[in-house]
Amino acid sequence: MRVSQITDHTPAPSEITVDPQLEIDALRQRVAELEAENAAQALRLKTKRAMLRNFEAMVETAPVGILVADKCGRITFGNHLVEEMLRHPIHFSENVSDYRAWTAYHADGTSVAPEEYPLARILAGEDYAELDVLYHRGDDTKFWMRIIGRPIYDADDQRIGAAVAVIDIDRERKLQETQRLLIRELNHRVKNAFSVVKSIVNQSLRYSTVEEHVRRTLDHRLDAYASAHGRLMDTKWQSGEFRDILADIVDRVAAGRVQYSGPDYEVGSAEALAFSMAFYELATNAVKYGALSVPEGRVDVTWTTCVIDDTPSFVVNWTELGGPPVVKSDRKGFGSFITNRAIALETGGSVEMDYKETGVTWTCIVPIEEDEQ
Repeated sequence: MRVSQITDHTPAPSEITVDPQLEIDALRQRVAELEAENAAQALRLKTKRAMLRNFEAMVETAPVGILVADKCGRITFGNHLVEEMLRHPIHFSENVSDYRAWTAYHADGTSVAPEEYPLARILAGEDYAELDVLYHRGDDTKFWMRIIGRPIYDADDQRIGAAVAVIDIDRERKLQETQRLLIRELNHRVKNAFSVVKSIVNQSLRYSTVEEHVRRTLDHRLDAYASAHGRLMDTKWQSGEFRDILADIVDRVAAGRVQYSGPDYEVGSAEALAFSMAFYELATNAVKYGALSVPEGRVDVTWTTCVIDDTPSFVVNWTELGGPPVVKSDRKGFGSFITNRAIALETGGSVEMDYKETGVTWTCIVPIEEDEQ
């Protein structure tokens, strides 16, 4: 039996089809490409490190405390102002549940739950979160701070975490409390002043020949003005809701017989007092002589905002219906002054009173200032 012998075959030079020089050139090209990629990567890394240093510098010089968390809730960064305000090292919480290490309270004294913090709320899907808390600092003192949260997105617009700004509002809250105390004291003094004025008026008129209905009218006018002051006290003397100002007067003078409707609208303190006095005069006149002097009569009050002659305006309409025939009086008394000149001066607007046979109509147009819009 013959056995075949297997032997290695080394190709002759003539059998080699690949040019060694081409291989060398290809290798050199690949090495050059890798070196270029490494250089580009090194440049990108250097740029990112520079950006990170710039970010850290900006964050450290920011006038507020800043905390950053990843999408799992792990706090990864905090600037030095956080530690300065809270007076303890930053708690690098691992997740939202660990936020209970940050001890804070609501205004009613209840503890802030981990999920209530703006950082947790942003991670839960909110686009903006804000919360004022009374924080228990590391030195056992407490102060008010405001926490404002926003999401962090990557280059693909995917939410990858959240950041919060921590602001010291302790002085602001103390000033607000002082303001509340001062307003409460002012309210008390104003009420006493009105009581004294009413007492002086009543004492002065007791033995005079002034008729009783005149006394009552004067007394009610003082009450209307005092009521308007009281309502403004509740809003820190800045503004009042128009609907509330109207209702406060007409519901006392003619309960259930004045229908009113219109959008929410805030009027300034001076305007609120002027409208209160005007509505009192309009309502009492309607009860005495106008639509509300008969059972079937009624008053409709509407208000709106619109543009008149290129000027944004607040328009109020008082319309009496179903009353006796209207007779215009030639006498111009205090009530007429209040419903016309006084309110026009206080609001900077215009007033039109129309004594239609079907009922009195009163229209007040007030221009809206830019800061009110």
